[in-house]
Amino acid sequence: QGGEAGGGRGGEAGGAEAADSIRSVLKALSSERADQLLRASALCPPQPPSRPNVLSVSVEHAAVFLGGRYLKLSRQLPQTAWIIDGVRKCPSSVEEIIAAPVLKAFDAASLKFHSAGREDVDVRMLGLGRPFMLELRGAHRSALPAGGLEALQTQIAQSGVVHVRELRVTEALVQSLIKEGEDGHCKDYRAVVRLGRDVSQVELDALGRQCPVELAQLTPLRVLHRRSHASRPRSVYALRATRLAPRFASLDLTTQAGTYVKEFVHGDFGRTSPSLGDLLGCEADILQLD
Repeated sequence: QGGEAGGGRGGEAGGAEAADSIRSVLKALSSERADQLLRASALCPPQPPSRPNVLSVSVEHAAVFLGGRYLKLSRQLPQTAWIIDGVRKCPSSVEEIIAAPVLKAFDAASLKFHSAGREDVDVRMLGLGRPFMLELRGAHRSALPAGGLEALQTQIAQSGVVHVRELRVTEALVQSLIKEGEDGHCKDYRAVVRLGRDVSQVELDALGRQCPVELAQLTPLRVLHRRSHASRPRSVYALRATRLAPRFASLDLTTQAGTYVKEFVHGDFGRTSPSLGDLLGCEADILQLD
């Protein structure tokens, strides 16, 4: 009984304390100061803004992709802008000649140029041309009226040094296909070479019978500043040489993509083996390459 009585008195005391606490809270909330605090700090409803909120939204069209093939007819034109230590080496490039009319036609902010490999500044790109793709960013037009792409090709050809063929709107997937195909295809070249001794057509004809020729090519000295030092196996699948003069010849070659043809001719101080000079047993140097 004593325990029950004590528990009863404890419960009554606890209830009284709780009631006093509630009355204290209500009394505090009813005061003018509490009302001011609640108005200043309450999150709901929020205070009305003293100045308007400004929201900025930028909307941009998805990238537009153009694909095609380009031909380069000049021996003084790089594929992309050639700038060393802030100094421009050539006044223009294949990319810039193609880009100017395309950017204007599609009203695009910028573009990226992708290609299946590249040629040296003094090498012409002939035949069917080199596959390339343009990635147009911020374009206000995603397509051109009928005949618009053909008109672009004509406008680019007016440069006199770059022609474009098969220009078309394509998909981004083509970009990966271009990159995958860089080392998987054969390429045809024509070179004019100077030899260190007189050669006969019979000797030149014998070169073709040695094909395919398997090469070991160290990274050429001329590109060692921008390419990793490595040994690359490459193949010359076919070679036909025509005597132009006692010490001059033209070469028609079919090689594995990625073969350094200039180095195959002169050997690059022994960094490409075998070289044309090795096969003929004399010095050899390249004068022109297409």
